[in-house]
Amino acid sequence: MTTSANARAPERSPAARLVDGMVDLVPLPQAYVRLRELVDDPNTRLSEFGEIVASDPALTGRLLRLANSAYMGLVTPVESIEHAVRVIGMTQLHDIALATSAIGSLSKLRADLFDIYDFWRLGIYCAVCSRLLAVHCGLPSPQRSFVSGLMHNIGTLIFAHEMPEAFAECRVRATAIERPYYELQLEMFGFDYAEVGAELMGHWNLPGALIEPVKLHTSAIANLDPDLRPGAAVLQIAATTARAALWESRESEPVPNYDAEAIAFTQMDAEHIEKMMTEADEEVIESVAILMQQP
Repeated sequence: MTTSANARAPERSPAARLVDGMVDLVPLPQAYVRLRELVDDPNTRLSEFGEIVASDPALTGRLLRLANSAYMGLVTPVESIEHAVRVIGMTQLHDIALATSAIGSLSKLRADLFDIYDFWRLGIYCAVCSRLLAVHCGLPSPQRSFVSGLMHNIGTLIFAHEMPEAFAECRVRATAIERPYYELQLEMFGFDYAEVGAELMGHWNLPGALIEPVKLHTSAIANLDPDLRPGAAVLQIAATTARAALWESRESEPVPNYDAEAIAFTQMDAEHIEKMMTEADEEVIESVAILMQQP
C-alpha cells in the first residue's frame, strides 16, 4: 500500500506556476491580513476592528471616502471608522479594505505595456456593473460582486509582469484579428488571465465566493455547475460591458461577445445594458477618484 508520505503531490498547473514565481512581490498589507483574522473570529469586538484600520492612515482615508460615496448610498455621513463599522458592519468593511489593499499592492508591479490608471478604471467599471447586476438579480452580498469585478482582470498584470514579450505578442495578434485577449491566451499558453488572477487570489487565502466568479467568468456559463453560474454570469456581463464602455479605437482590447446563458440568467438586453452603463458612469468616476487617489 502506498503511504501518504510516498504519494506524489499533484502537479501544479501552468497558471499556478506562473503565480508562484512572483507572489512574494504582491503581498497584501499587514493591516488587511489582521482585519481578515478579526472577521473570521466570532469573538471580535467592533472596537478592535476600528483600531486596526486606524493604524493605517491610507486605508482609513479610503474607507471613509468609500463609506460616504454613492457606492454605499448611506443617508447619514460617516465621520469615523468606529461609526463606519457600526453602520456598515465588519464583513462589508473587510471587502472594501480588500479592494483598496489589492489596488495598492498590485499597482507596484511593472506595467510598461499599458497605463495602470486605465487598467484600474476598467476594473472599477466592471466592479460597479457587477454590483448593479447583483442587486438586479437578487444575489446575496452585492459588495462581494463589486470586489470580484474589481479584481477580475488582475491576472493581466501578472501576465505583463512575468511574460512581457509573450503578453505583447498575444495582444497584438488578438487585436489584429479582433478576438478577445483571453481567447488568444488560451490558444497560446493554455490558460487565460482569469485563471491566473484566481490563482493569486488563492495565494491570498481569499474566500471562494470571491475567487470562483473571477476564475470562471471567461468560461461558457452553460457548462458550469449550477451553483457557480450566477456569480460567473454576473461577472461575465459586467466585464464585457466594461470593455464595451471603455473601448476607444482598434488598438483597444476587442470586446467579447455576451454569453447567451449569462444574458438569459441576468435577463439583460441591449436597452437594459445601456441603462446600466448610464447609471454606472457617475459612480465609476467617483470610485476611480477614491480608489486611485494617492494617500
